[in-house]
Amino acid sequence: MTERRVSLATSQPEPDPALGPDVETDRTVSLADIEAARERIAPHVHRTPLFGSATLGRMTGTTLGLKAENLQRTGSFKARGAINAVLQLSPEQRARGIVTLSAGNHGQGLAYAAALFRVRCVVFMPETAVSAKVAAIRGYGAETRFAPSMEAVFDAMEAFRIEHDLHYVHPFADPAIVAGQGTVGLEILEDRPEVEAVVVCVGGGGLLSGIALAIKTQRPGVRVVGVEPEGAAAVSRSLAAGTPVTLEKIETIADGLAAPFGAALTQEIIERYVDDVVLVSDDEIVGALRLILERTKLLVEPAGAAATAALLTGKAGLSHGAHVVATLSGGNVDPETLKRLL
Repeated sequence: MTERRVSLATSQPEPDPALGPDVETDRTVSLADIEAARERIAPHVHRTPLFGSATLGRMTGTTLGLKAENLQRTGSFKARGAINAVLQLSPEQRARGIVTLSAGNHGQGLAYAAALFRVRCVVFMPETAVSAKVAAIRGYGAETRFAPSMEAVFDAMEAFRIEHDLHYVHPFADPAIVAGQGTVGLEILEDRPEVEAVVVCVGGGGLLSGIALAIKTQRPGVRVVGVEPEGAAAVSRSLAAGTPVTLEKIETIADGLAAPFGAALTQEIIERYVDDVVLVSDDEIVGALRLILERTKLLVEPAGAAATAALLTGKAGLSHGAHVVATLSGGNVDPETLKRLL
C-alpha cells in the first residue's frame, strides 16, 4: 500500500510554546519510522506479552487481550520512545545534556535511556509526584527538580533549560517519541492479527498517536479509541478547540495521564487516525484497576487501568463480541496509594 505520512504545516501563525525550540516541528512520522524505531530499540526493551482474560472479556462483552506494558522496562511503555529519542540525539545534543517534564513515567524512561548512553538528564516534576517514581528516576542517575504543580512544571523547566543550555526531549510530541511508542501497535497486530479494535489510554497522546499510526496505515478497518481521565482531558479539549490547549487545572488519580497541554503533532495524527476519544471518571479507573488485579493478577497503576475502564463502562462504544486489545500502559504505583485504592 502507499504509505501515508503525517506532517505539520510550517505556516502556523504562532509556534507552540510547549514544544520548546529544540523540537523539529516540520518533521514527519511514518510507518517506516516506527519500523525503524523497533529495530533501533529492540536490544534495550522487552517485547511485552499480550494476555487474554476470559473473565474481563465476559464483563466487557468482548474477546479481550491486554497489552502488558506494565511489564516493560522502567514499568511503562515510555521506555520505548525515550530510548528511540536518545539514540537519535546529535553528538552536540548529547554533550549538552537533556531535560524534560514528567509526572513520573516519561521521566523514568528518559532517565533509563540517558543512563544507557551516558547522557546527563534532568527531570522536572510536580511536588505531588509519586515518591516511588521520583526514587526510580534518581536511581537511574538523573537529576530531579520540582515545581508546585503539574500546571507549573513547564515554565520552571523552560527557565532551567535556557539557563543551562540543555536539549528538551518532549514527553509526547517529539517525532522520535511518537515513533517509539508506535512499536506497541506493531506488536499488537503481530500477536492479534484478528484484532478489530484497540483501546488506548491517553495523557498527551504520544502512545495513542503512535499506535494509531502503526495500525491504521496497515489495517484501516481496525477501530482505535483513546481514553482520558475526566480531570485531565488535554487531548479531548484540544480536539474540541481545533488547536492544542493548556489545562488550567488537573485533577485525577491517574497521574500518568496528567498531561498539562496538548501538542500539534500528536493532535494531527489523532485527528486523522483515531476514531474516538472518550472520558472516564477516577472512580471508574479505580474499579478497573481492582478488577485487573483480582482477575488477571497484573498490577497496574491508575493510568494503566483507564483503557479497561472504558470497556467495562461501555464508553468505548464497541460491538458485542469484538476482538479487542486494551493497553495496560504502566505499573508504577506507590504502595501506599495502592493500599488506599484497594
